Amino acid sequence: MPKRSVSLKVDSDEASDSDRGGRSKRLRSSSPWNVATRETPAAGQPLKVHILPAKLDSLTFTKLVSLVDGKVGAESRHVGLEHSGDPQQADVIVTAVRMRPRLERHMDWKLAKAKAIVTPDWLINSVQSGTLLPCGDYTALHELHEETAEQCPGKSGNVMAATEIPESFDVNEPLPQSEDTEALPNPADVAALQNTSRYCCQRSSPLVCPNQDLVRELDIVRRCRSLEGEERSMLSYSRAIATIKAYPHKITEQRLRGDVAKLPFLGEKLLSMTKEYLKTGRISEAQNILSSSRFQSLSAFTSVHGIGPHTARRLYNLGLRTIEDLEKYYEVTPGMTGEETLALLNVGKNVSEDTATEISIKVALALRHEFNEKISREEVEEINRIVMRELAELQKGCKSVIVGGYRRGKQESNDVDIVISHSDWVFGSQQGKGLCKRLVQRLYERGFVTHVMHLSGFHEHNALRTHHWDSLEKALTVFTLPRGPGQTRVHRRLDLIFAAPGVFWTAVVGWTGSTMFQRDLRLWAKQQK
Repeated sequence: MPKRSVSLKVDSDEASDSDRGGRSKRLRSSSPWNVATRETPAAGQPLKVHILPAKLDSLTFTKLVSLVDGKVGAESRHVGLEHSGDPQQADVIVTAVRMRPRLERHMDWKLAKAKAIVTPDWLINSVQSGTLLPCGDYTALHELHEETAEQCPGKSGNVMAATEIPESFDVNEPLPQSEDTEALPNPADVAALQNTSRYCCQRSSPLVCPNQDLVRELDIVRRCRSLEGEERSMLSYSRAIATIKAYPHKITEQRLRGDVAKLPFLGEKLLSMTKEYLKTGRISEAQNILSSSRFQSLSAFTSVHGIGPHTARRLYNLGLRTIEDLEKYYEVTPGMTGEETLALLNVGKNVSEDTATEISIKVALALRHEFNEKISREEVEEINRIVMRELAELQKGCKSVIVGGYRRGKQESNDVDIVISHSDWVFGSQQGKGLCKRLVQRLYERGFVTHVMHLSGFHEHNALRTHHWDSLEKALTVFTLPRGPGQTRVHRRLDLIFAAPGVFWTAVVGWTGSTMFQRDLRLWAKQQK
């Protein structure tokens, strides 16, 4: 197979023509999402290209960066293109993302509209053909077609200086996409993690670790301690599990006697359990717990939204053992919530805490089969899109981040959590007050929200009662997407969290999880900072 001869250097005359459009306006809003665009590259200056890592595996990402930097031939040299790590400074942004909600997880929409947003094929085909191809023909998002065509730097058809692409570098090979749609972590950030640190927030937190089966066994014991109200023991197991999840190697007997024994929070009992697991593939205490009828009942009860360990134990002491017993106790028919329940929950009518809790349990019991259905990432993003569309009718300038398991990278979620704030740092807090209740009311009136489990507002800061100081408004709701004729609408749990701009990213971290990460982050801040 002959080597390909392609070009990577923009002709200076053509670049000069493209520069006559002048400067792009710089956005100067006081905002946590403040963005700024850069000038069109002047004659002789390299074209800056940003590669968005989302939906690209590491090999493909490296390949595209190599194309930009001109490091694919025998010579490693910078030519007419230059890789930019900052999308604000880039002339062209290359991405495999094809949906607006997903793109907005990685950059502000105002910035996206000020740039040429193209697919990886634009870069590959431009290099392969030796010309800068029209950006509009490779628009990544159809909503940005006009902006991408207009913002495309230079003129299409520019002749580039030739460089050679080796036979092994196959630009025609289809681009794979990673299952994890989050941006790839910066290798420097990963290297800085201290997997032997006593603080969970300084260690890696993979969704699936090399010792996942061991973690599952230990988590059975942790869950049992939690269900029985043994908080101290539960916390000990939680810390040990978090430590093992951060350990980057498969645990063997040799490693168990070596560096694993030196890891924090792994005492003699945990090490003994780990040793037993390495020999038998099981932990006897965990297996005994699984076979316990009490554990099975308490686990089933707490699977119902609104029932915690304390309530589960109370119900068990009353003689209840199964979900069917719960339905009889709460007088619930599966799939039916009743008008009385709707009247109490919808639009956030004020009721006592005990009454609200009981009603929430009734709704969760009635809809438990639907709540147990997993939610795809695409459906999560569609719910977020509808919520923000309706919110825009009430208040302009709001932004959102989907948190929870979705932000941790899970392919399927149990519920949907969205943190919302206003983009104005100065006046956003005032504009956001009461917005949560207004949005829930609007969603209810349009048939999207069917139930409201909980609705709370902002509390003003009081130096004498700091435990009442809350800069969040929260609504725990039940949401349904519109369906076509003959299609059944599935109820989903949707939590809306409105945060003041100053605590927005704190809320994002808090609602992303995990519990141990949050706990240790607070502990680290208290003890180290």
